Amino acid sequence: MISLFGSAFAALAALLLTAIVGNTLGASGTGLFFQAMGIFTILTQVLRLGTNSGIVRFISEQRAFDRVGAEWRIVLFAAVPVAIVSGLVSLAVWFFADALGAWLAAPTEADTLADLLRAMVPYIVMGALIGVLQIAARMLRGVTAFTLLQSVLLPASRLLTVLLAVSLAGVAAWGAFEAWLWPLPVWLVITVIVVATPLIRDFRRRAESPPTGRPSLASFWRFNAPRSVSSGLETALEWSDVLIIAAVASPAAAGVYAVITRAVRAGGVVDKAMRVAVSPTISALLARENYSESTRLHTSVVRAMILMNWPFYMLLIAMGPAVLDIFGDEFRSGWGPMILLSLAMMFQTACGMLQSILLQGGKSTWQMYNKSIALALSITGNLALVPLMGIWGAAVTWVLVVVADNMIAAVQVHRGMHVDLQPRKLVGPMIPPVVIFGGGGLLFTWWGGSSLLILLLAGVVLCLIYGVVLWLLRRLLHIESLWRRIPFVGRWA
Repeated sequence: MISLFGSAFAALAALLLTAIVGNTLGASGTGLFFQAMGIFTILTQVLRLGTNSGIVRFISEQRAFDRVGAEWRIVLFAAVPVAIVSGLVSLAVWFFADALGAWLAAPTEADTLADLLRAMVPYIVMGALIGVLQIAARMLRGVTAFTLLQSVLLPASRLLTVLLAVSLAGVAAWGAFEAWLWPLPVWLVITVIVVATPLIRDFRRRAESPPTGRPSLASFWRFNAPRSVSSGLETALEWSDVLIIAAVASPAAAGVYAVITRAVRAGGVVDKAMRVAVSPTISALLARENYSESTRLHTSVVRAMILMNWPFYMLLIAMGPAVLDIFGDEFRSGWGPMILLSLAMMFQTACGMLQSILLQGGKSTWQMYNKSIALALSITGNLALVPLMGIWGAAVTWVLVVVADNMIAAVQVHRGMHVDLQPRKLVGPMIPPVVIFGGGGLLFTWWGGSSLLILLLAGVVLCLIYGVVLWLLRRLLHIESLWRRIPFVGRWA
């Protein structure tokens, strides 16, 4: 539950941040802001070198065998190389900022982007290290500490600093981006304090760690190598389209596209929470080669994901102008491309937990190849279509990438891992969200126009209708178990 709350809060904070930036900086300033954020996110995610998986895996292994005195080594194995490599990359960014600005931005914005790149240099090491230490906090202090540090406190403080910067100081994109970076050193210090006590305690017991059961630097990094590549590919895939649009089209076009992608990605909260909750069970079933139960569980989870995610996407499709008005008048032009992105995400939701099945089934190399293909298709498609079609070209590329990535994974999961995807059993759950939120959203738009008030009214009314319909159809849709988890009403399910 705490993970779901954290994911929901982080998504809400991201939407509020986008609304603040969009309304104060306009489309062009928003494009520059998110271009800099994309570069910084790619750098810091890649520079974590896939250590998140390594920390979880090796500390879990130590605890599974009741070993002590080696956890501090594991954290050092991760943090020291990350700090060294990040420092070297920071120097490179500083020296080549002008060249990178000319390469990644339109000629009129190259100098501004170069200034943004230099502004992020002192924070690159912090951004990479804080990710490593937050995962260490998850293992050493528990999920609650991790969720508060990563998904609540850091996003909330960034939201506050950006709001103060743009509303009180009236800064432009450069200042807003710096304000977004300001909380990093504070939370890095706090995260170090959080993990220090258990690490010191473990260090004092280092003599109890037998050499045969102690992980080595070589074994740690052999495990991390493919995961560092996969992590970098996923992050580049998420941000490459925004960077390409800013470079070959304009910052304004990149701003509009960044806003619609942030809005659409907010629907991934349920997907993420479901993966976190179900992945251990899927892993255990696959390890026992219980493919029939894996199929049953996956179908049940996808059915729930469709029922919870599709209403959000259908509302974006049916009431897109009202949604985009939240971010500013300049962004209404993104409604058409947002429809394509929403349809693509609905398809991805219907495909289910394919990526988690690949990972939990020990097929991380397959996933790395899949993401390589997806990134190559994304870069090629955007370079070919954005100059011709603007953000429509980026939206078409997004659809192609999502379909290709999921279809490849579906074949691998179905034929290579013997998990049946059962698409026919998913048709029933697709109908209520399409009819209620798609049809109902269009009716509200026809009746009251596109405004925030009508959007809020539609959201409340349609959610109430939807809840009643799901209750009445709970047996037909096979969701009695979901209703039983809800307090008070669950006893009658």
